[in-house]
Amino acid sequence: MELGINKNSIMLRNRQISGKNMGMACLLLLALSFASCKKENPISEDPYAGGKVALGIKFASDVSDTEQVNGTTQITFEVTGLMPFKDQVKFYINDTEASITKITDKTITVLFPAGASTGGTTLIVGDQIFFGPAYRVEGKVEVDATFAANTSLGSIRQILSLPNGNLVMVGSFANYMAAATTKTPINNIVLTNANGFITSGFSTGKGANGAISSIFRLANGQFMVGGSFTNYNNRVGINGVTRLNTNGSLDSSRVEVVGKTSDHSYDTVATFNGGVSGFVNKVFNYNNSIYVVGSFNNYAEFFYERSTRDNKVVGYTKLNGLLKMNLDGKMDSSYNFNVTANLPYVAGNGPISDALMQSDGKIILVGSFTTYQGLNSNRITRIGTNGLVDATYPSGTGADDAINAITYSATSGKYLVAGVFNNYNGFATKGLVMLNTDGTVDRSLVLKTIEGGSISKAFQLKSGKILVFGSFKKYDGVIRQGFMVLNPNGSLATGYNNTGKFQGIVNDVYESTDIFGNPTALIAGTITLFDNQQVSGAVRISLKP
Repeated sequence: MELGINKNSIMLRNRQISGKNMGMACLLLLALSFASCKKENPISEDPYAGGKVALGIKFASDVSDTEQVNGTTQITFEVTGLMPFKDQVKFYINDTEASITKITDKTITVLFPAGASTGGTTLIVGDQIFFGPAYRVEGKVEVDATFAANTSLGSIRQILSLPNGNLVMVGSFANYMAAATTKTPINNIVLTNANGFITSGFSTGKGANGAISSIFRLANGQFMVGGSFTNYNNRVGINGVTRLNTNGSLDSSRVEVVGKTSDHSYDTVATFNGGVSGFVNKVFNYNNSIYVVGSFNNYAEFFYERSTRDNKVVGYTKLNGLLKMNLDGKMDSSYNFNVTANLPYVAGNGPISDALMQSDGKIILVGSFTTYQGLNSNRITRIGTNGLVDATYPSGTGADDAINAITYSATSGKYLVAGVFNNYNGFATKGLVMLNTDGTVDRSLVLKTIEGGSISKAFQLKSGKILVFGSFKKYDGVIRQGFMVLNPNGSLATGYNNTGKFQGIVNDVYESTDIFGNPTALIAGTITLFDNQQVSGAVRISLKP
């Protein structure tokens, strides 16, 4: 039965129907609706069922076989429907073309292409693309499965190794290994064993209420931490810097304050009385003094003798980005401060992205500034132990664009400076330069062509090999998605560039060894993907010889 209803004509008739006729019209419409519902549905089956595979080509889900033939690796994939197009087929492993050696009715065999890394497989026939299974490339770099997986909910900023082998991780995270509870929260600091599993020995309570960006251990076993927090374990009166006891609890003291009664004339406060109004990027220790680098405008200290338990009197001294304090938190006015003018020296005209203290107490600053303390300082400068720019530092014309990070290898005595620059002190190099201990360019590291992005950070291992991270897609014509291992001369290290896609921002790398004595690198930051595998916050890799 077929129904043809003109909706407009029904509506016109309805305008003329009233009373008894209205009821008749409603019955008629109801009957029509019922008849329509009884009509057989012409789309009762899956409209896509029986559809043909494009060109008749179809991948199986897995790799069929991998074998060594005359010193080369041949890989066979199960694919049907290729024979009619065998002269038009191209095959890729992670976007690297592979030579085809054989095509049958059910398979395709290819030679493993030099420089290929873990990733998806792709067939191209004319203008048609067919996606196959992922292929994992075996090599000298692999994820260390003995390290705790799915670590932090957030970002890890620094890893501090303790004498007993345990690790303290700090950053901006509100959980770790899903171990946080209402009674035992984990906020921005955690103690783990060498394999990243939470261990006993810390009593951080509720931790910090903001990010902890930097930490170091004092000679007595206590810790200095810096960041953007204003309280620790609910103890207020902290301004971005404080001292912790050996068990991670706040180093606190009972001080006398103004009170209405004797019961209210004392308060418990952080023992370290000094901080900043702003964000702390790095804290350092040299000759029993605390050095702070960051983005801040004032030094802050509390005057408890004029304070009550509920209202603290705070004194501010104008400072900008660079501060030296004594172990009690008192500002050292002989550092980066003009006592006569009662003002700090002029800071840089751009942000500081990273800082590193040398063994002699001098601090190298890098970032986006072009002047510092009124002197030309193109994205890099060194500060002397008096807090003033060290004019002897041979940075020359510096970098022609922003520097993201600087790292140091105590083994080689070399610095690695990474960023988005194309030249450093007249040396053409795209995003990475190696410096000697004295700050001069080490021209033995010659970078090859980088495509698709930039370098954000680089670390040199004890072996001399260099781990490089960023947003790049290719290096020297080879697919390298955000991570690569270089030789000290800048060439890709053979066998070490097998891993697939990397995604994230790296803040720190801690080098150690595995149970076989092979080097490992614990990579920490805001990391979500390594070798095409989901990770969270940190991942440890092993590097075989």
